[in-house]
Amino acid sequence: MSKYIEADTPSGVIGYRITTDDAGRTVASVNSHRGRDVELHIPAYIDGEGESRIPVTGIDKKAFLSDKYLHEVTVPDTVTRIGEWAFAGCRSLRSISLPRGIDAANGAFKDCTGLRQVELRGDEPTGSSADVGYLLAAVIELMDDRFLFDLKEAGSPDWIAGWDMRMDTILAEPDEEGFSALLACGEEDYEGRDNTLDAYLTRRRKRKVRICLVRLLHDAALSDERRDRLGSYLYEHRAGAEHPDAWRVVLEEHGDEEEYYDVLRRYGCIDDAAIGVMLSDMGDSHAGMKSYLIRLSSETSDEGFFDSFDLL
Repeated sequence: MSKYIEADTPSGVIGYRITTDDAGRTVASVNSHRGRDVELHIPAYIDGEGESRIPVTGIDKKAFLSDKYLHEVTVPDTVTRIGEWAFAGCRSLRSISLPRGIDAANGAFKDCTGLRQVELRGDEPTGSSADVGYLLAAVIELMDDRFLFDLKEAGSPDWIAGWDMRMDTILAEPDEEGFSALLACGEEDYEGRDNTLDAYLTRRRKRKVRICLVRLLHDAALSDERRDRLGSYLYEHRAGAEHPDAWRVVLEEHGDEEEYYDVLRRYGCIDDAAIGVMLSDMGDSHAGMKSYLIRLSSETSDEGFFDSFDLL
């Protein structure tokens, strides 16, 4: 038995596939979504015929494929599986809340490049669920390792060790690695992207910077040796350096988020020389962070130096 029904959401429609599970229960799975929902709470139950309530136990293959509006999604505890490419290409998706025991198929979150946090509800292998949620999201965005996207083991000591080992591998890769293969495949103009060597190297360095930042901000079980290594990488790519990619990532992607500036400051990336470059790069934007930088300037700085910047 299988049929399709639809139900309204605040700004759209969810389509459900109604089937019978192995135990003979009538169950529903999310089969499609259309509309402009930005924040979506998938219901645990939908109304059936008469007084019956049908549990929502799955999210089907490609159910939310390439949805450009979704920013936040909450998946109920009744859902036990997410199909292939269910949320693939949802590039506006910033956070998703899931029950820990859920089974997510390969590619369920492929190309969710904006994903910042995966909240796992349920028993925690470790005590820092927030850190784990951000590290888990980084697996999708930055790590390119489907085996690390393990919703059941995320946060366990072995999982964190695996995350850090993958991080070490990426940071140790030469920046030019893979460029020859890119050209050999004829992808120098792939998706209109600038694939000159300089642009390729910049992308590779920025990826490493993002990994350093997310791990330093969410540092559960991070060793001192790794912490120092990550901080050194940021320092080598601070404002004013030959390749100031740490600063460019913070400015372009986190321009008004003080916690990212705090990380740069913690590892010596903000001194009077760097502040001059940073203020200049900010132009007329980020007034709050301009004030932050001024407060960090040394007491011996020439006050006249800052007169040329429009801080507000």
